[in-house]
Amino acid sequence: MRFAQYGRTYQLVIEGTADLRQVLDLDESHWVATSAPVAAFRCDPRFLALVDADGNGRITSEEVKKAIRWLLDHLADPGVIEQDGNRIPLAAIGGTDAANPLKESAKYMLESTSVKNGDSIDLRQVRDFIAGIQSRPMNGDGIIPPEAASDPEVAAFVRDVVAAGWSTVDSNGKAGVDEALVQGFQASLPAYLAWRERGVLAADQPASEVLPFGTATAELFALLNENTPAVEMFFRLCHVVQFDARASSRVGGADSALQALDPTDEAVVDACLGKLPIARPTLEARLPLSEGDVNPLYHGWLAAFRERIVRRVLGSVPSHLSESDWQAIRRAFAPYQAYLADKPARFTDTVPTERLSRYVQETHWADLTLSIIAADRRVARILEHARQVEQLILYASVMLEFVNNFVSFPYLYAADRRAMFEMGSVVLDGRWFHFAVKVDNVATHAAAAGAGDLFVMYLEVTGAMPSPCTVAVPVVSGTKGNITVGKRGVFFDIQGREFDARITKIVENPISLGEALAAPFVKLWHRAQGKIESWSSTAEKGLQSEFDKTVKAGAKAPASKPAAAASPAGTTHPSGFFLGMGVTMAAVGSAFAFITKTLSGMAFSHILYSFAGAALAVLLPVTLIAIQKLRRQDLSVLLEGCGWAVNARMRLHRRQRRQFNRSVPYPNTAEGIPRRRRLRTVLFLLLLIVSLTAIVRGYRSWK
Repeated sequence: MRFAQYGRTYQLVIEGTADLRQVLDLDESHWVATSAPVAAFRCDPRFLALVDADGNGRITSEEVKKAIRWLLDHLADPGVIEQDGNRIPLAAIGGTDAANPLKESAKYMLESTSVKNGDSIDLRQVRDFIAGIQSRPMNGDGIIPPEAASDPEVAAFVRDVVAAGWSTVDSNGKAGVDEALVQGFQASLPAYLAWRERGVLAADQPASEVLPFGTATAELFALLNENTPAVEMFFRLCHVVQFDARASSRVGGADSALQALDPTDEAVVDACLGKLPIARPTLEARLPLSEGDVNPLYHGWLAAFRERIVRRVLGSVPSHLSESDWQAIRRAFAPYQAYLADKPARFTDTVPTERLSRYVQETHWADLTLSIIAADRRVARILEHARQVEQLILYASVMLEFVNNFVSFPYLYAADRRAMFEMGSVVLDGRWFHFAVKVDNVATHAAAAGAGDLFVMYLEVTGAMPSPCTVAVPVVSGTKGNITVGKRGVFFDIQGREFDARITKIVENPISLGEALAAPFVKLWHRAQGKIESWSSTAEKGLQSEFDKTVKAGAKAPASKPAAAASPAGTTHPSGFFLGMGVTMAAVGSAFAFITKTLSGMAFSHILYSFAGAALAVLLPVTLIAIQKLRRQDLSVLLEGCGWAVNARMRLHRRQRRQFNRSVPYPNTAEGIPRRRRLRTVLFLLLLIVSLTAIVRGYRSWK
């Protein structure tokens, strides 16, 4: 095994087939990642679905090892892994009993696409073959629709089986039958026909035990069942009233609902009526058969029930229906209800009896259908091998790159390549930011990113994309500049397509050593600035208040009163204000004189040593803390926030920081561009030092 340093970590070098085999022996603690979400990778979706064997949306180290083993076990020449492209030679397939059928399948696919004596097959050819099979009626799913049968009689049999209720849906969304359905239909058909025969009236028979009302029995039974629950509930509520008459108003009227009723809203009125019983429960437990005493929602049904059922069963129509009369009506339909309960499962009554009887006598139609299903299963085996060829081509062409984005991360640190989990680049604030990862939950990701001492921007990317998405972009070099929430930029995906981008959230941390050193002083300055603004505002208000009082006092004073007269109580004379200002200025001058006198009594070297010592006492701990924070910056938190399990600390050195974030220089031949002012800055500092030295020495000689 050979390792190399990428960033500040040592990772396995995976450049060829031999290195891929070593991944199987490498302890997982030395893998950069041990699991990752499928959605994190820019890769062929079919490849990711195959590696994610359990389909849980995450790829683990064990699944990666399993995929590598499968790939190596199905290759006679593993060297094809190191070749580019989505094509594999037929000679490279095989070597084991499990792999040999894949070579035969590849040959069959080439011949079916008119490629005779082809020596290699590519991914497009395999997928075209699979798509062609899946679009056919015989598509290998074990379900055949009627059009899968070339014989019209067999197709008619399949249509009748489907129409009789014994059907399912194939991979193309068409209704069809499988082996179990055909066998179940054929086995249940005699019992269904016998049941159906019981419900048939003889020509000279107006009624039967099963059909007490002749051919109208089914229609009348459906009418009865339409509101049977409502009638049953009426008699049940009557029993409640018979037990306790006080319940009459509650079970019959729903007074609270009626009080809240809006009579102008038709839907509300209907909803209210729907909550009320069919009629008001009474002690007598008798259902009125006149519309005036019944819930209006049941008027239409009651009229049909009264004339078509009550009159037929009871011989006349009484004014009220007792519970015993209701039970008599139910008993009249009991034989038909029992007959319906005996109906064999699944069957519908849509296929004529004569056709169904034919299938009982001529069973070869079912046998022919089963033979077509068996042929469809053979297509399924061909399709399965074709999918395995697709898997082999995908693994051979993608696996090496994939493990270099899972076991090791060399592409993340390479200037000329992009990792599979990178989304693109952002141009914002005059700079390029070349590392971006997709984020699903910004709040969760920001909490993880903050622990990595990184400055992270979250940008919403919109435009021609299917839907807006959010990317996290670290800022690891330069300064914060003008990066603020709401600032807009341009996002370029890996294919170079351009989209709008806007900062929605920022996790702030020092970006460079200069910013880290200045951070405490910036915070102190902001606090002092706030205090100064607060004091200034207070002093301004006080001064304005005093001025207003003075002006008012002067306006109220009589003309004959001397100007030097005492001010009214509660006011301040202007002279007092100026006196206070004078005292303040004197104090400041005294302090300045004291500082000047102290410095004049010291040697120039002592002054420099004092200033240097004070600066060192402040800057040394700040510098150490700043360096420590910058060294702790870890890109792995960006991936962990997206659901990765990362072993290695992805820390960067200076060159890599500039690789991820860079400012593009102006062209060398450009005119009118800003020039570097380093020499001017150095000369200004030297002049300042010389001037300060001359001032101090001149003051000492004057003293």
